[in-house]
Amino acid sequence: MTMIHTVLEYLRNRQSPKIRFFHIIVLLLAISQIFASNFIRFTNTGEISGNTLEFYGSWTHIITGITFLPIAFIFTFLVIREHGFKYFFPYLSGDFKQLKSDTSKLKKFELPDPEAGGLAAIVKGLGLGALFLALLSGLTWFLFWKYNVRWSHGIKELHGFFVGFIEAYIIGHGGMGLLHIYLSTKK
Repeated sequence: MTMIHTVLEYLRNRQSPKIRFFHIIVLLLAISQIFASNFIRFTNTGEISGNTLEFYGSWTHIITGITFLPIAFIFTFLVIREHGFKYFFPYLSGDFKQLKSDTSKLKKFELPDPEAGGLAAIVKGLGLGALFLALLSGLTWFLFWKYNVRWSHGIKELHGFFVGFIEAYIIGHGGMGLLHIYLSTKK
């Protein structure tokens, strides 16, 4: 079995078809945005500058980013409708029971299973938050840049800062997911 087939089978067993579809789309869009960001160049006067690659890279990043926003909203709506808000954010209501259980397992070098209100669910909730910080700051920066708002560069820097959380999330969440998949194939 190939690694991609194993990952898809793992997701198929744990996610509804709609959530699995949007999960994969969100992942691909996030990776494409990070990749395309290496080929963008903007002037301070509201113009896209540079060579052909930078021109198309800039517009690809902009169009994909704007398209990403409603897809992220749909994905978030679906996962919260399926699991509930408390599944991802139990600490907001003072519920730390599953998190404490997961932490004690980690202290024993055991990998906890993903559970409602647990470490994995909380990390997923933080990932959703990071996704929206990156998308909304990107949209804000684009609008400020397009309308030549004086401090658009600061918003661009903030957007880059929030994208750093997404990059870390992709590595961490993806790495832990692959570890869970690997361990599940060894049982």
